[in-house]
Amino acid sequence: MSPIHEVVSLAQLLTQPQRHPMFHPWLRRRRIPLPDLKALTVFMADGAYRPDFLDPSPMSSEPTFEEGMDALLAAPADQTYAELLDAARGRGADIGRRLLDDPDRARSEAADTLRHLWTSVVEPEWPSMRQALRAEMLDRALQVNREGLRAVLPRLHPSAACEGDTITVEKTIDIDVDCPEGLILVPSLFITDRIQCTTSHHWTPAIYYPAPGRYLWAAPPTPRSLDRLLGMTRSKILAALATPLQTTVVARLVSVTPPTASEHLAILRDAGLIDTSRTGRTATHELTIAGRTLLDAASPRS
Repeated sequence: MSPIHEVVSLAQLLTQPQRHPMFHPWLRRRRIPLPDLKALTVFMADGAYRPDFLDPSPMSSEPTFEEGMDALLAAPADQTYAELLDAARGRGADIGRRLLDDPDRARSEAADTLRHLWTSVVEPEWPSMRQALRAEMLDRALQVNREGLRAVLPRLHPSAACEGDTITVEKTIDIDVDCPEGLILVPSLFITDRIQCTTSHHWTPAIYYPAPGRYLWAAPPTPRSLDRLLGMTRSKILAALATPLQTTVVARLVSVTPPTASEHLAILRDAGLIDTSRTGRTATHELTIAGRTLLDAASPRS
């Protein structure tokens, strides 16, 4: 997974929210001020090249945001300038001067904006996002172990295919990349309709693909039978926990205060329908086998 990629992809989402309606309720709750993000969203124009140095390939399965920032700021000067040159191409003289007159400043300002977006928006949600990404990584690892990468890769997105030793991703730019040190597959929660690729020779090539996680952004509909059995709020919470979530996210999804959400979660936990794990002061909740069985049994059959 890649925390810094999630922040960069969120910035991209904010420039084209109409393409991603599933995030609209979440974006309304977060009230993100777009003007404060100009140093980053300057790279997000439709059809423009987004520099790879903004989104360095992760060096481990669960890197921290700070490790991603260190890699971004350590990108070689020649890479930074070449990628800014590509980002400025066809964008007009003002954009060209802004990006190329002082490449270090352009990169530093983008990094500062990334940090602001991380601390104010993504970091509070990260425990639940991390749980969803872990579940996706485990599920894909099991599939690859059982069926092989060639069978699993096309399921990541229709634009991906595998023939022999070559992986192809349909993009508007034609680039051939050797992968002597392998290829990194990274699930992403903020991309929904495409695959993204990092092809800089400074890092191991990476493919970022859409990961399930929709219940992080909007609570799913609940079966009416659960409303009658558990009450409306607790049935909504049970349905939302199809993805592991932290208390504050649960509260926002079902429109109650965190203390009220904690009370409902305690009742569901006492009934054996959910489990709760703690990391520091953060509590993350997920369905038990009994809770998942109850939710599946109450859901209408198609």
